[in-house]
Amino acid sequence: MRSLWIARHGNRQDFVDPDWHATADRPHDPGLSPDGVEQARALGRRIASLSVDGIVASPFLRAVQTAQQVADLATHTVRLDPGLGEWHNADWFETSPDPLPADTLAERFERVVPDHEPCLHPSFPEPKADAFDRIGRTAQCLTERHPDASLLLVGHGITVQGVLHGLLGDVPDPGCPLASLTHLVHEGTHWRLAMRNDVSHLERGPQAADRRA
Repeated sequence: MRSLWIARHGNRQDFVDPDWHATADRPHDPGLSPDGVEQARALGRRIASLSVDGIVASPFLRAVQTAQQVADLATHTVRLDPGLGEWHNADWFETSPDPLPADTLAERFERVVPDHEPCLHPSFPEPKADAFDRIGRTAQCLTERHPDASLLLVGHGITVQGVLHGLLGDVPDPGCPLASLTHLVHEGTHWRLAMRNDVSHLERGPQAADRRA
């Protein structure tokens, strides 16, 4: 049965070090904290036991680092799509929070390949409804491009909700734990939610379920 798995990234550096932004070169693009790396490895062990054919990630650093850890254990490459990326919320950012270019990320992370044609690019500023629409249409694009594949999408809390919005319609938003896993299955012509926000692979359980992306 065809599946779509959606994972949120692991814990962020700025979640554990509130002063990180003061000296960071790219304060809008934090990477994983040390425990976030461990969460990503645990997620990778979980994914390695599943039937996943490919990985597509948000190009923001914390999502790329999470996808890299997963890909190392699941022996996949990672493609990047900005359509899965962070909500470009003007209340959070003074200018567009652009991630590093795909070529640069491919040089830093051996599992990343820069040959993916993006489905969509965010705009700035971006109302939340537009972010949901952009992410949902990206999920539709990716599943249409790969009609016979089971994919893992790695992104942010809003990525998970946006994918569900695009493939299922309006669904409640209970928050999204770090490094959690959500599962959709394709039955006939429709997607069905089979599992949401699972963190059984994490030794310390869910964390920061209500924090932003």
